[in-house]
Amino acid sequence: MKMKRLIYLTISLFVAFAFASCNDDTVDEAWKDTNEEAYNAIKADTAYKDVRSFFHPEDGTGPLGVYFKELKKGDGTEHPLQTSDIKVLYFGKYYNGTYFDAGTKNNNVPVTFSVGSTVRGFAFALQNMVVGDRWEIVVPYYLGYGTAGSYNATTGQTEIPGYTTLFFEIELVSITTYP
Repeated sequence: MKMKRLIYLTISLFVAFAFASCNDDTVDEAWKDTNEEAYNAIKADTAYKDVRSFFHPEDGTGPLGVYFKELKKGDGTEHPLQTSDIKVLYFGKYYNGTYFDAGTKNNNVPVTFSVGSTVRGFAFALQNMVVGDRWEIVVPYYLGYGTAGSYNATTGQTEIPGYTTLFFEIELVSITTYP
């Protein structure tokens, strides 16, 4: 009986510690506020369009809040699916222009991945592009890495802080599989 109590106590302490370590009190409030301001500035900028409102005005499908600016119009006719493998040129930046993912910016060699393997906002934008489109997209934190951000499991270091608005430039080069 004492062993069961010890096990329950150990589990309870572990759970309590896990919840305590997820507390949002550790969030850098200045970072959070500045990212929110940057996102709100994009929403107010008429050069950017809300992907859902622009492409799905009748049924409102897809998440609300991903904005895009068309940099180049493609000549493709099909949109990739969530399960499609695609080739893209891309890079990702913070609101201040600092790269968090240089992607293909320096070597200009397309990368291949599945649309569904990306954060939700990035995937949603891709599914509305056609081959040849090049967009600048803005993904709010709740469709990106959320309140917790992204961590490197190997080093335990934060890669992308919580509440980060993500800015990407993406060019859809090809749809390699269309299941």
